[in-house]
Parts: sequence; C-alpha cells; structure tokens
Amino acid sequence: MAAAPRLLLLMRHADAVTFAPGLGDKDRPLSEAGEDQARRAGAYLSENDLLPDETLCSDSVRTRQTAGLLGLSCATHPTEAIYNAGSDTIRDVIGEVADDVRVLLVVGHAPGIPTLAHALADKAESDPTAFDAIRWGFPTATLVGIRIGGTWADPEPGPVILAFRG
Repeated sequence: MAAAPRLLLLMRHADAVTFAPGLGDKDRPLSEAGEDQARRAGAYLSENDLLPDETLCSDSVRTRQTAGLLGLSCATHPTEAIYNAGSDTIRDVIGEVADDVRVLLVVGHAPGIPTLAHALADKAESDPTAFDAIRWGFPTATLVGIRIGGTWADPEPGPVILAFRG
C-alpha cells in the first residue's frame, strides 16, 4: 500500500549580506531585505495553512535566521550536512525524517535546494504557474511546495503545487 502524499517545502534562504568583515561565508547574516523576505514567506505559509510539522535547515547563520523569522511553531533542526550541500545529500538528510511527519520544510542553499526541487517535480502534474516560477530561476527566499508520494527515505516525484518568492 502506498504511503499518503506528503508535502515537501523547499526554501532557499532569504537575502544575505554580500560582505561581512571578519566573518566567513557560513556566518553571513541576512540583510534587512532578507529579514523582510523571510517574514513574508512565513506569513504566506501561515495564511495558506501550510505550516510544517518539522523544519530542517543548514547550520549557517542566514538559513537559521530565515527559519527563525518564518515564525513557525514546529521544531527546527540546524544540520551541518545541509550547508552548501548538493541535492543528493539533502535528499539523504530528508530520508532520516520520521514517517509520521506529513509536512516538512527544508531551508538551504543554491544550487542544492533548486536542484532537488527540479528532481522531485513532476512537470506534467504540476501547477503550470508554480512550475514556471521555478523553471528558470530560484532567487533567495523562493519557497516551493511539492506533493510527494512514497516515504521520506524514498520520495516519489510529484506535482509542484506552490511557488512563492519572498
């Protein structure tokens, strides 16, 4: 028997400062515009009843800030493995999520997050507007929702049902 569909929310972190004297890439904070982007994305999730059961994020400052500014009440787990990870690594981390989680949010970086979104998107079944929104670009604070089948450990591609740009 197939598992009930799950909603995978993939988000690229909000806009970060491009230069932070004395700080390495991992420690770059969000810009003021990025803080606003993250708050708008959180409002979108709340207004559309898309609140995750669990959030995974890179352990970088900008992804942790993005996740925090979303205003979610679920547990957030900063994970070093997601920092600048490729799509296969992110997929492996997702595979460790408990099966009772129905809605999962992952906040990470490009190109891993956009690449995973495209790998799990079933173009033929997707909302055309949502799919087109991520087809040619995935700027900071982009959030995409994919209704996947299977389990977190073995996700089956599904339709892109939403795309939001903070």
